[in-house]
Amino acid sequence: MNEWEVLREWCPKLYKEGMIFECGLGWYGLLHDLSMKIEKILEKEAENSKLHEGEENEYVEMFAIQVKEKYGTLRFYMSAQTEEMEPLIHSAEVLSSQTCEFCGEPGKMHGTHWLKVRCDKCYEEKK
Repeated sequence: MNEWEVLREWCPKLYKEGMIFECGLGWYGLLHDLSMKIEKILEKEAENSKLHEGEENEYVEMFAIQVKEKYGTLRFYMSAQTEEMEPLIHSAEVLSSQTCEFCGEPGKMHGTHWLKVRCDKCYEEKK
């Protein structure tokens, strides 16, 4: 079982079957932290919707629809999100601009046409 499958197993509300991660494992730590926080929010939202059973319920199921690298940084897209999730997602996306996508070490943006965040070691190896 690879890291992405483990994360999907730990966060079943957030990651539905078939959702794939389109980024390097260097961002696993960022995504693990973000995913665990969002999973707790989703659990709380689901629990709150159960408290109002029998009433007209406006519960909207929220889940990740795409997790990928674009223009060198993380993009994390949800089917819907709460105000509480927005800064968490934004923070992870910002941190990805300083984290090597391959190894997770501190990195910086490289490239002119294809942008990638790499540490110096990974940059030299991929040259």
